[in-house]
Amino acid sequence: MSDSKATMQSGQPWYVGWAVCHELVAQELHKLYNRPNFISPESTPPKKPWIFIGTPGPGAHFHVDNVDLPSWQAQLAGVKTWYLRPPPECYWSCPGKLQTTLYPGDIIVVNTNVWFHSTKVSGSELSIVITNEYD
Repeated sequence: MSDSKATMQSGQPWYVGWAVCHELVAQELHKLYNRPNFISPESTPPKKPWIFIGTPGPGAHFHVDNVDLPSWQAQLAGVKTWYLRPPPECYWSCPGKLQTTLYPGDIIVVNTNVWFHSTKVSGSELSIVITNEYD
């Protein structure tokens, strides 16, 4: 990625996410934050965190994930709006599209294997999110 794009000088928005698959890197990353208090201490320890970074503009398109467990997502920097649509089996009894905006320090817990979701980065800052699965 060019320096102008990375420093948000190019005017072209970008959004990227990846799983930290190297166990030692994941362990070091885990030392930088505390697990949310509402996650049981007996829950599976985080082994493969995800990182999502993006500039203001479109984030992820509407999709459903294919990961092992539900996840929590912590907004570390920037502002991101989540758009959620219920699964098809809930179409008639669930509300329509929902949205919520996360600010630094906010956490969203959602089963992204079931709920369709997309995101948009707002404001003028880079959005940085750490994600972990839980059981």
